[in-house]
Amino acid sequence: MNGRWIARSVGAGIALAAVYTLSPLTVWVAGLAVLVVATAGRGLPAAERRILSGILGMALAARVFAIAAMFFVNMPIHDDQFVGAATGDEAYTEARALRTRDILLGNGGNKYDYVVAYDEYGRNSYVSLLTAIQVIFGPSPYAIRFLNAVLFTIGAVVLFRMTRPTLGAVPAFAALGFVLFLPSLFVWSFSLLKESLYFLGTAIALAGAVVAIRGPSWLVRAAAVLSGMAAAAIIRDIRSGALVLPAAGLAVGLGAYGLTRSKKALAFAALTAAIGLPLLLSQPLVARQMTAGLEAMAKTHTGHVFTVGHAYKLLDEGFYLNPVTPSSSTLTLTPGEAARFVIRAAVSFATVPAPWQLQSRRELLYWPEQAVWYALIILLPFGTVAGWRRDPLVTCVLLGYVVPMAAILALTNGNVGTLARLRGLVIPYMAFVSATVLGGLVERFKSLEVST
Repeated sequence: MNGRWIARSVGAGIALAAVYTLSPLTVWVAGLAVLVVATAGRGLPAAERRILSGILGMALAARVFAIAAMFFVNMPIHDDQFVGAATGDEAYTEARALRTRDILLGNGGNKYDYVVAYDEYGRNSYVSLLTAIQVIFGPSPYAIRFLNAVLFTIGAVVLFRMTRPTLGAVPAFAALGFVLFLPSLFVWSFSLLKESLYFLGTAIALAGAVVAIRGPSWLVRAAAVLSGMAAAAIIRDIRSGALVLPAAGLAVGLGAYGLTRSKKALAFAALTAAIGLPLLLSQPLVARQMTAGLEAMAKTHTGHVFTVGHAYKLLDEGFYLNPVTPSSSTLTLTPGEAARFVIRAAVSFATVPAPWQLQSRRELLYWPEQAVWYALIILLPFGTVAGWRRDPLVTCVLLGYVVPMAAILALTNGNVGTLARLRGLVIPYMAFVSATVLGGLVERFKSLEVST
């Protein structure tokens, strides 16, 4: 037995050394994945720990299988430029990181490398992170996919641990499974893009805010504040508005929590809004500023409509007669046009692409997930009520993040594919609220069993 153990240990060591030689980053990320699975269920009942470990293990294994399949499918056409990118954005991000790496290591080949590396377009902290990782570990496009998959999984675990003790075990497990295995989220969780890191940073920021308010001790609350600050530093330069939108979401969520803590506060807020908002909007300066903001977002929307792809329109038809870029657009809106723009944006965010709008095989394949999206929206009001009854703070924080993000996405998009992808920024948070309905159903079934 001892000899077998030694032989297996030596074999495992040789295999690990071989893998490390080929891709050292893969070994480090695998160690991180094992740590995540081993510690994610700490403090939970034994049965729940086993379920959680099973879900996380299957989620990570499925992603490893998908990444390996991409590698073997792309193997015949790999060269020093091709990195198995599934989209143009992936190819640009990885190519820029590799060119910058070559420059840092003194291997910059030509002027174009410097143009790409220092171009203001596409500059963000995620590209800098990819560059640093590949300076340390060498070119690692597939290992970075694995890293992003683990980061996304950690973000999902953070939301699970935030909602498990408050919204209930059944909703938390259901939402976790939904987020980890929804096809669109599954695919972009191991892409070469910044979405996984942004999701992780946002999840930590929201969870940190909750713990900072209700932590059991000042030390725990201080640690939560520091974690939130670290998350803000991570996501600050990832994309335009990366820090503003989560901050606005927290402000909305905490404001809603404060206003709904008592019936008197809620009634006072409703009365103030009913009287104050019309008065505020009647002020010429406020009306001009709101219209100017909507005009800026409408210009961005027309930019999407005038590009290649399946477009959808939110403005009156006359605004699309003369295609121009957003920067050169002189678009102006009357109050009526602005109101119609906002209403169409809200409806389109929830419904596009409708069955009669499908134009390609890819959209047809996507539509089953669109049906799931419809179900998520339908359940959201019921989940909001159920979540508010269980834990108003967590429910308000989750929905508070969704509101400003959804508003910006709805008002600035005009391309079906882009909208479907960017809705992934709010789907995880909506899922944890919508799934709260399941907790009430389970409790009702248990009460019926007891009564019978």
